Amino acid sequence: MLRSVQKQLETEQLLAPGETIVIGVSGGVDSTVLLHLLHSLNVMYQHGWKLHAVHLNHCFRGEEARQDAAYVKSFCEELSIHVHLFEKDVPAYMEETGLGAQEASRNLRYELYEQVARNVKATKVAVAHHADDQVETILYRMLRGTSASGLSGMPMRRRLFEDVELIRPLLPFYKEQLISYSNQVGLVPHEDSSNQSRKYQRNKLRLDVLPMFDSINPRYREHILQLAYTIRQEDTYLMEKSREALAQVAETWEPNRIVVSLNKFQSCDLALQRRMITLILSYLSSRIEWSSQHVEAVLRVGIGENPSAVYYLPNKLAVKRVYNQLHFSEGSLLLEQHTGPFRYDLDKPGVTFIKESGLEFRLSIQSSIEALPRLGKCAALFDLDRLPGALAVRNRQNGDRISLLGSAGSTKLKEAMIDAKVPRHLRDRLPVVVSGDEIIWVPGVRRSSVAVVDGNTTRVLQVEVEYGEEWQEVFE
Repeated sequence: MLRSVQKQLETEQLLAPGETIVIGVSGGVDSTVLLHLLHSLNVMYQHGWKLHAVHLNHCFRGEEARQDAAYVKSFCEELSIHVHLFEKDVPAYMEETGLGAQEASRNLRYELYEQVARNVKATKVAVAHHADDQVETILYRMLRGTSASGLSGMPMRRRLFEDVELIRPLLPFYKEQLISYSNQVGLVPHEDSSNQSRKYQRNKLRLDVLPMFDSINPRYREHILQLAYTIRQEDTYLMEKSREALAQVAETWEPNRIVVSLNKFQSCDLALQRRMITLILSYLSSRIEWSSQHVEAVLRVGIGENPSAVYYLPNKLAVKRVYNQLHFSEGSLLLEQHTGPFRYDLDKPGVTFIKESGLEFRLSIQSSIEALPRLGKCAALFDLDRLPGALAVRNRQNGDRISLLGSAGSTKLKEAMIDAKVPRHLRDRLPVVVSGDEIIWVPGVRRSSVAVVDGNTTRVLQVEVEYGEEWQEVFE
């Protein structure tokens, strides 16, 4: 394993002698093995690396998390490696930002990597993603919606900030290889109990779906990784063409603001347009994995009839159309703009995109109530013939109330959103489904008592919402 990792470092030129390296260490098998490998190689080959471990207690798991931190501290002291321990209240950060648990945790970790890297003048930040993580990432992106670039998987290296690179030395190696190494050298890493929780979508994929893939073809990982490699080669070529095209259409390029000519942009092939959008968003916020939903939503801003359309993206990014320009801005535009009143009629069946929120409503009609789908927070069923009026979506209004399913009463919509823990900055943009003048459903919040499907129903209307990363906390 040591020889294989050393060869990988040499082949990819990931690390040079004398570099200062920040290593993310959770205390689990993957990161503990990465730390031990780099330490052992440093001693064996006298690379002269200066290693700094960074550990974050996310304040999710109480005493268990504190034990993880103590283990990392003890292990680093045993290896004479500098260790930087942090404790952050991630649940409070989630409440403040409206981010989901995994995205919030990742944001804080990478902020700390950058902070430590600056302080110790590191040139590399190493994380312990391995081949199984790569497979999961590719499949998860497919399920969420992604572009060809997303199917190329995580890169072996990328710019993190300024002249500091993020590297993934273990990316070619499978989990079982890391476990085997850990056992051979006598490591006793701590397993995060949340890795077995099906509360997180990615865990469901790893625990429930991938074993089914293995039963169909035990070599499925190899084939997925080969596909990713092929796509990565093709995408590298297309992205270079996209960079050349972007240089021609960009009118302003600043650290927090990019403006492109809409006419020049739309004169390019659609494949280049999509990649140019990804390049712009990645430049303004490199920590977000931009999905195809984000890209398609930005495209709609450019082709719609509204010459001043605005679309809000995760991490306080926004794109605004100003007649013949598209303005991409970090932070300030989101804070300056306020969502005005909006209303869209819903076709049944049909698809309606709500540009103010970036959500897509899909309506379908079923003639039978047999084998109805299992619904989550992002879908609802109605008796089509009992709806009191035409269907539409709008944002909330003062005095809005929604009737309570199973009760004769109603509640204020504002209170229902608070109870559902909808982040404050999303409440004015969350579409409310109405039939006539009556609220029948608030996606992610609650359904009303109107037009409930029962044994007398002959036509079932299914209303489903397609959403992006910004809305994960509301719908998952």
